[in-house]
Amino acid sequence: MGGQNSGGIQDNNPVNFTFVHNLDNESRVWWTVVCTAIMVIAAGGNLIVIWIVATNPRMRTVTNYFLLNLAVADALIATLSMPFQASYIVTQDWALGSAMCKVARFFGTVSVAASVLSLVAVSVDRYRAIVHPLLPRLSKSYIVCMIVVIWGGSAVFASPFLFYSRIISFTYLGDVTKRQCLVIWPDGILNHIDFTYNVITFVLLYCLPLATLAACYTVIGVKLWHGDVLGEYIPNRARQLKAKRKVVKMIVLVIAVFAVCWFPLHVYQFLAFLHDDIYMKPYAVHIYLSIWTIAMSCSMYNPFIYCWLNDRFRAGFKRVFRCLVPKSKSSSDGKGLGRRIPLTPTASSAAATSTTGVNRNIANGKPALLCRTSIMGISVVDSTDDIF
Repeated sequence: MGGQNSGGIQDNNPVNFTFVHNLDNESRVWWTVVCTAIMVIAAGGNLIVIWIVATNPRMRTVTNYFLLNLAVADALIATLSMPFQASYIVTQDWALGSAMCKVARFFGTVSVAASVLSLVAVSVDRYRAIVHPLLPRLSKSYIVCMIVVIWGGSAVFASPFLFYSRIISFTYLGDVTKRQCLVIWPDGILNHIDFTYNVITFVLLYCLPLATLAACYTVIGVKLWHGDVLGEYIPNRARQLKAKRKVVKMIVLVIAVFAVCWFPLHVYQFLAFLHDDIYMKPYAVHIYLSIWTIAMSCSMYNPFIYCWLNDRFRAGFKRVFRCLVPKSKSSSDGKGLGRRIPLTPTASSAAATSTTGVNRNIANGKPALLCRTSIMGISVVDSTDDIF
């Protein structure tokens, strides 16, 4: 399609070749299951992160504000972008109307950009806290301004999709009509403006964030490996070694997952511009679906990377799942209710003496309250204990 201009594109365009991208029923079911699984895991994991952070005032720290913003962006990817795009790619037909064509493309790009920028904000905050611990922490008003800038900048970056997204119908040989939700730039489809926008996207939402992540976590890893982190107290060698391994693991996961998930999609977009006949291959839809689902799956890994690698966040997830799973009678008696997995010596001792903690739950016999106070009582990020 390269070489067409906007003046030559009509609402209905007859083409002189056969449509080759029809998926058989088995393939449609397979890709629907895969995409649905990614959406459910991504939405569920990020919504749990949002709920845990938002319902506990003690968790409203600098890092957690950015983690909350990251979870919101990833949840929007799973709820406002993936369902519409997946349906469109699997069926190869856009049946949701012109307005949804613009909205789906716009919010998809906004959510991805906000997710990437939130990822960078978390890394920069950890860099400040560990490498320069004597610098003053960011104020809440400054954090709110940064979050507004993240979403505002993402919206500006994605704004062309509101103006140039259109539904175009193509009638193929055999009287097969397919409606396509396409971005029709002033110079047409897959032309110079489209290529320029993809290059800018690749630089701003991949290269620069990846370079920032690599630089921040490399310096953090070196700082922690030499054990020269001000304000950090590690009582024994074993804990120091464990902390270093956790940081190295996080560095590898953060950089590798982000790079691996998004790199194939950027490469495909460049190849599509250079060789636009790639769309004519019968297996092209399977290749694109594979690459696209890998990129979208990045939104479901972030809760695991940034939350589950923290012992206290892991405890928070466990408490949420325990509240969701009904308990048997034998495990919900008074003796069982009194058992809690201590998060830290400080947290467990505080829970034992709290007037709203476990003892009150035992006296009242309210397991639901135990779940609520167990989650609310978790302090996830402390400046001295949270090493990343």
